[in-house]
Order: sequence, then C-alpha cells, then structure tokens
Amino acid sequence: MLPSIQLSFRAKILDAISDLFYRRGTYLVGIDEIVRELKIARATLYRHFGGKEGLVVAYLKQRHTSVSGQMETLISGKRGAAAILSIFDSLSDKTRNEAFRGCAFLIAVTENPGSSAIRDVACEHKAFLRELFGRLVPLGFAHDDLSEQLLLLYEGALAGSVLRPEARPADVARKTAAALLQAGGVNAPEGEP
Repeated sequence: MLPSIQLSFRAKILDAISDLFYRRGTYLVGIDEIVRELKIARATLYRHFGGKEGLVVAYLKQRHTSVSGQMETLISGKRGAAAILSIFDSLSDKTRNEAFRGCAFLIAVTENPGSSAIRDVACEHKAFLRELFGRLVPLGFAHDDLSEQLLLLYEGALAGSVLRPEARPADVARKTAAALLQAGGVNAPEGEP
C-alpha cells in the first residue's frame, strides 16, 4: 500500500487532470502537456499511474465515484418515480451547464478504442446506472425492460445534449421517463402529469 503522502499526491494529480481531460479530451491531452500543466516530472506520473492509460483509468474511476455518490445523495429518501425523475431533473441541469461536453466515459472510450481497461471502467459505470434504475423501479410488470429503457433514455439525453442542446434532450427524456413509468404502473409524485 502507498503511504498517505503518495496517495494525497496521487489525488492531487487526479484533481488537477480531471478538468483538463473533460474539457480537452483524453486523446488530445498528451503526456508532455500533463507534465507541463501539473509541473511534475514525467517519472512521477509514471510511478503513480504507470502511463497515460493508467491515468485515464484512474480519472474515470474517480469520476465514477463522484457521480455515483452524487446520484445516491440525490435519490436519498426518495422512491420510485420521485427518485427516477429527480435523476432526469439533475441531468437536465447538468446538460445546461456551459462546460458540458457529454458523457466522460463515452468520450474516453471513443478516444481510446484500443483500451480494454478504459472500456471496462466505462462499462462498470453504465452497469452502476443500470443497477440504480433497477433498484428504483418497483418489482413487477416489465421491471427489467423498464430499467433498461430508462438507462437508454439517460444515455441518449447525454449524447443528444452535445449535438442538439437547443432541443433540450434531457427535458424530453424526463417527459418520456414519466410516461414510461406511468405506463409501467409506477406512480409519479403528487402534482406530476
């Protein structure tokens, strides 16, 4: 195990690189730029991450931890449609942000098509989302289908918001999610259509 000083330094590197990777992409940001931007030695970067792929994997794992924690907090104390629709409300807010570039996991996989390690982390994140929707959809009529449909709506809104933000894909996805939930017998919160 690494001493806490090294873990702290590793975390500082990840915090510093996260914005750069999301803003510019994992492919376009090279090792030389990372070393220059962070003002660290190349050997330090390799010692902590083994190389750029290891750094991208660590960045995605950190992002997964952050996003999954935010989602768990968001749905805390809510059930069924209220919890599910709060996820879509949050997505709508996120996609309105001027810094929004899309799904960091999809971007990283697209930019690094030969990396099974990067793909694995992205798939783990999507599996978490699928499991989250599965937990929130009450058991019964078409449970698995409804969970998968909600995930597809969520992912589609992320992608659509990059190319067609004026169409408000996250808002459309929320309305569609509410309709799917109602059709599946999951009641919307009071005051919802």
